[in-house]
Amino acid sequence: MRSRPEHLLAQQAALARFGEYALMSEDLDRILHEACRLVAEALGTDLAKVVALEPDGQTLRVRAGIGWSPGVVGTLTTHIGTGPEGLALRSKEAVVSPDLAEERRFDVPDFVKAQGVRASACVVIMGLDGKPPYGVLQVDSRRPQAFGEQDLAFLRTYANLLASAVGRLRANARLRRKADDNERLLRELQHRVKNNLQVMVAILDLQARQLRAPESRAALRSVARRVEALRLLHDKLHLSGEVDQLDLGEYLAQLSASLLSFHEGSTARVQLALEVERGLVVSPDQAAPLGLAVNEFITNSLKHAFGEGSGRIGLTLSAAPAQRARLRLWDDGQGLPVPPPKTGTGMRMIESFGRQLGSAVHWTSDSSGTRLEMTIRLRGA
Repeated sequence: MRSRPEHLLAQQAALARFGEYALMSEDLDRILHEACRLVAEALGTDLAKVVALEPDGQTLRVRAGIGWSPGVVGTLTTHIGTGPEGLALRSKEAVVSPDLAEERRFDVPDFVKAQGVRASACVVIMGLDGKPPYGVLQVDSRRPQAFGEQDLAFLRTYANLLASAVGRLRANARLRRKADDNERLLRELQHRVKNNLQVMVAILDLQARQLRAPESRAALRSVARRVEALRLLHDKLHLSGEVDQLDLGEYLAQLSASLLSFHEGSTARVQLALEVERGLVVSPDQAAPLGLAVNEFITNSLKHAFGEGSGRIGLTLSAAPAQRARLRLWDDGQGLPVPPPKTGTGMRMIESFGRQLGSAVHWTSDSSGTRLEMTIRLRGA
């Protein structure tokens, strides 16, 4: 038999251990089981349990426990109108019964009698933020046992810790569900946008084929190429399973290769030289203007750099210091006129995309070709 100081010390130690455990664990069943084990140990009872109130508000389920026969914990249910647990929930007060043989306030459940329980004490595990109570925390003893005010204060403190743990885990679960729902909706939206962009590309290409005027046909296909760059971006996001980042190297390599197919006859006479570093991650907000800039450069090179001859267009993407990436675009064509035009739509758009990304656009050009360089900040930098 413990002395009173030893008894109080055991209770304080149990609370300290449980408080640490309840803050770290994400498993409610284990938290409830550990609470039962520690209170039974600290109060010197043979049994303890947590009885949870089901959503119907009338059924109680033994959610966790220590010392009970198989088939009780997790399975057994009772009605709220019977037993000390129901009385505690209805009154919102602790219910103490030092000798169940003398009890007249409630009927003792059969499974409790079968376990040889003679005394019990239970306190309510309150709900947070106006929610209904979670249930009760109860200790049961196989011998008559008096539970003093200190014992009840100990149980209430445990019940409050349990209420906080239940509230925290429920809030976390709600946030996870909300995040999952938002991600699912975002993926669905992303998928629909990708499909809609694909339809737009097909319509623009069909309309371009039906036009007789070369200028009008070229204008529509120019728009189609820009839409295709955005469609490919959404396609990469959808396939990667990410909604807020993608591998820039993979995206630009695939985009560059696809651009040649928009220009009839270009694939045979113009080669594409790609040298991209994988693992350089950017956000969609960064990838979109970069993709459009690549589209404009390659399109301008195909239209103006080689005439009717052959040549090469290159794209190099590499890591740069300070969490940045360096993008180089080049061709080995005839170079820009001297002085280089600053009024062309493609060049103006590339300059605009550079400003959007916070990057200067550096052009060089001579008889050996045209080169462009940009440095961008990577995601998270």
